[in-house]
Amino acid sequence: MQEKEVGSKIDRVAGASAGSLVAAVVVLAPEKLDSAIETLYSMADQVHAQPFGAMTSGYYLNDQLVKIIDEFLPKRIDNAQGKLHISVTKRRKWENVLINKFENRDHLISCLLASCYIPMYSTGYRGVPPKINEEECIDGGITNNLPIFPDVPTITCSPFSSQADICPYDPSTWNVMLGKQSFKASGQNLFRGIRALFPPNRHILKEYYDMGYNDADLFIRKEK
Repeated sequence: MQEKEVGSKIDRVAGASAGSLVAAVVVLAPEKLDSAIETLYSMADQVHAQPFGAMTSGYYLNDQLVKIIDEFLPKRIDNAQGKLHISVTKRRKWENVLINKFENRDHLISCLLASCYIPMYSTGYRGVPPKINEEECIDGGITNNLPIFPDVPTITCSPFSSQADICPYDPSTWNVMLGKQSFKASGQNLFRGIRALFPPNRHILKEYYDMGYNDADLFIRKEK
């Protein structure tokens, strides 16, 4: 009931990189959020167990994402049209595009894989990025990590200390712009970035989840 109520009050949901996966579940399968989180924990366990994380020879993170996306996306994706916005980067032109119309389920899956695709990390050194309409596309976070809609109020969420509405707090007064997002220039953020690529154990990830929950709760209380 709560998932349906929240979803009915949201006009649009946007995301880049792993955020695009969260956005897709929120829009298309909100009742599966808890199980999706558990599945991501399991994938992080797999990566953590590799000698060199996702960079381990013979381990391809993209293959795991294909299975996860296929598991959680419903067969019908009508609700995604115009509501789900996925940030991707056109590799050749190095420009951002926010995709919100999907030809079919396979097209949507390609968009999600592209938004999460990090060259040399997702499919190894010789890997080829996903194609969208015959054009290679990669991680949307490179060119627009925090999509904001100019015509409607947008609540922004980030796992990095930044100017997002919901995010960790670091006391640093210095900022750096990356992917159209202003980040705090701090050692904590650098450490968060490393752990995003080389995830820690499940216990620490759950601590991150709890911190994010508390940050969101604090934001909601302030806005009431």
